[in-house]
Amino acid sequence: MDNKSNQQINNPSKIYALFYSFFLIPLMMTIFGVLFFFLFKMLTYEEQDPYHLLNNIKSGSLTKRWQSAYELSNLMTDPNKIPTDDLFINQMISIYTKSIHDDPRVRTYIALAMGQTENIIFGDILLDGLNDTNLDNRIAAIKSLGSLKYQQSVDTLNKIIASEDSEEERLAAIISIGEIKNSSSIPFLIEALDDEEANIRWDTAISLYKMNNKSGYRIIERLLSRDYYMNYKNVDFNEASNTILTVLALISPKHSEEFEDELLFLSINEKNIKIREFSMKILAEHY
Repeated sequence: MDNKSNQQINNPSKIYALFYSFFLIPLMMTIFGVLFFFLFKMLTYEEQDPYHLLNNIKSGSLTKRWQSAYELSNLMTDPNKIPTDDLFINQMISIYTKSIHDDPRVRTYIALAMGQTENIIFGDILLDGLNDTNLDNRIAAIKSLGSLKYQQSVDTLNKIIASEDSEEERLAAIISIGEIKNSSSIPFLIEALDDEEANIRWDTAISLYKMNNKSGYRIIERLLSRDYYMNYKNVDFNEASNTILTVLALISPKHSEEFEDELLFLSINEKNIKIREFSMKILAEHY
């Protein structure tokens, strides 16, 4: 048999070898890899159930405890997954009380989870949390008292606003007061409109607006102007855009003549299309 005939016989073998080496083997490896991944996920999957997470917080390792507390706080954002029975409530209170000696993150996330439930039964225990030595824990308790709209916390939150405590703590109190909407807080908020910290002034104006008080309108007008943010080097274009969108969402439900000029300018000149469209929508609905 000549060389030409031998080459014709061997060529199919070479083609099959190439196919096997460069396509079939990698394909099989990929299939087995995917199967192994899904098998591993099935074996290690843990159902995100509130009671299961609470058990992890009570008896898990250090990492497991704070991660489960974090997952619980996220789970509580879904109203359909919030238990209302006494067992759940008592376990939450018990874990929060004992967590004072645990990783601070456990106590922080449990406090936030309590706030997400919007169940005022957690109000007193969160009010006690304002005495924590850990700043993050105090801030979480302040935020959750606002989420609960816990009226009994107003006097304490007013004192925090008027205090010389950390900016973060005062800011959290101002935001929570805006959620609670107790008129006794208005003098404290008006005083904070002149604070040297921009964030304090901005969120104070927003809280006053939520309470139907016009004292902060001038600041809100400025927050609707992109040029205003040029005075703050640490605020970039995207951060300014997010703040403007937040303010637009705040004023959108009702007609406010004071902001008509700002809305008209944004609807025509704003570079961010979301802001431009939102401004046009508000103008069409209320002006």
